[in-house]
Amino acid sequence: MAMGKLNPTVSVGELTPMAAVGELTRLVWGGLLLAAPGRVLRAMGGHPSSTPLVILRVLGVRHLVQAAVLLRWPTPEAFRLGAVADGVHALTAVALTADRRRRRVAVTDAAIAIGWTVHDGIAASRAGARSRR
Repeated sequence: MAMGKLNPTVSVGELTPMAAVGELTRLVWGGLLLAAPGRVLRAMGGHPSSTPLVILRVLGVRHLVQAAVLLRWPTPEAFRLGAVADGVHALTAVALTADRRRRRVAVTDAAIAIGWTVHDGIAASRAGARSRR
């Protein structure tokens, strides 16, 4: 298969307006985490000394890649995989609430990750409904 061409047996879904807005928002969020992790951390009530900024940058890259994939291939399967990634992220953030020093940031991060999980789940069901029409 040539680079850049899709396998004709793979159905590429249609991007709904809600999914497009969500993934464009994810691009902005990922960009902020990558470009200004210290500012984001302080805005969430954290301190750069308590959370390595490299973790936020890696998370920013993950969000950028995930948004790019979902904008390019908005299939129900891709959104479901995105929901799984965001759900696992939410669970790890909830686990970090046990650390008193990181609790506020962990709760905020968990809430954001849960929001992305719900978004991707809704987008998966809507992409699936559109592909069945």
